[in-house]
Amino acid sequence: MSSKKEHEFAEIAVDRLLMESFANEASAYFATSADESSNELLDRYRTKLKWHLNHSLSMRQKQVIKLYLSGKKQREISVILGIKQQVVSVYKQRAIKKLKKIMIE
Repeated sequence: MSSKKEHEFAEIAVDRLLMESFANEASAYFATSADESSNELLDRYRTKLKWHLNHSLSMRQKQVIKLYLSGKKQREISVILGIKQQVVSVYKQRAIKKLKKIMIE
């Protein structure tokens, strides 16, 4: 009998915690000033990244990264561009390294 009471108590505690956490969540329709400022920061970061994708990478790096971003696999990219998979990997790594360096500055 005591195990049933413990079980009932556990359900009550979980339900209460669930309701409290639900009450503390922000509504999708309510944006706080912190949400707005973080969205503005992300928008600036995206804009900067897009610009550097188009202007700071070599032609091949740009092609490889754009194909990756469109969902292509390394093998598919190598066929599309007519280069070996290892070369695709090198272009990707160099492009990411370059973008990291630019975006951190």
